[in-house]
Amino acid sequence: MAQTTDAAAALLAHGVVDVEYRRVSCSYPYKNITIKIDEKSDYPHYLGFVIWYQQGKKDITAVQLCETKNFACKLLDRSHGAVWTTTSPPSGPLSLRMFFSDEDGDDESWVVPVNNIPQDWKAGETYDTGVQVN
Repeated sequence: MAQTTDAAAALLAHGVVDVEYRRVSCSYPYKNITIKIDEKSDYPHYLGFVIWYQQGKKDITAVQLCETKNFACKLLDRSHGAVWTTTSPPSGPLSLRMFFSDEDGDDESWVVPVNNIPQDWKAGETYDTGVQVN
């Protein structure tokens, strides 16, 4: 918050400071939502990924990871920010389902990307979902 040590000391003197946050829409024209697999991901023990290029006024509030063979889905944990994780990830090509909702919860929808995460996904790789959401 403070840009200098003097400003930091002045803020500390106030003790607890109320902070207000405001959702700011992002704009990534012509960019599809992209999944970047976390560097620490290691099949079959752990899969984590961050969602890039989400734009518009909606938040992703839930993500399901589904096996494309039998459509068995698993709800992922939101680790922090846009990072979604699971232990014991399913095998095979994986499909995502992302739940988008606005601030008031008036406009909610599931989005299923057209592209899957490949069966041989690798830590550090990025995968284009083939969808854009505004």
